[in-house]
Amino acid sequence: MSRTTMIRLAAMPETPPLIDEPAGAATILMVEDNADVRVMGETLLVDAGFVVHTAGDAAEALAMVEAGLAFDLLFTDIVMPGDLDGVGLSAEVARLRPGTPVLLTTGWADRVRDHAGQRAEPDLIAKPYRQTDLVRKIRLLLDRGAQGA
Repeated sequence: MSRTTMIRLAAMPETPPLIDEPAGAATILMVEDNADVRVMGETLLVDAGFVVHTAGDAAEALAMVEAGLAFDLLFTDIVMPGDLDGVGLSAEVARLRPGTPVLLTTGWADRVRDHAGQRAEPDLIAKPYRQTDLVRKIRLLLDRGAQGA
């Protein structure tokens, strides 16, 4: 980890345990090209009780999906290097596994909302995110998927 990231992470306030919203054993496929952000996100999710598989880009994640990796929700960065970004990955996951909830993340949330226009706003969490906000958003998406099943 870079020194800047370590200082930034150490400066984050501690988050109270999420006793009222246990994560259960849900499995998350997290896709993030920035290694420091990926480790931080994975740590937040594991500490909240989720099982987490990570990938460094959309191509790696898609290969995992095509190989049969079992997961309950895709959590992916939007902007990543390569031919496939997070939006394209989410479309492929929707094609291969219809009904799988997807949570997108980006440091450019305002731009995504501006481009969405009149279309439905995607399920999105802005970076930097806090554990409580991330877990709450994931639980909502998982609960919505369970109700629609």
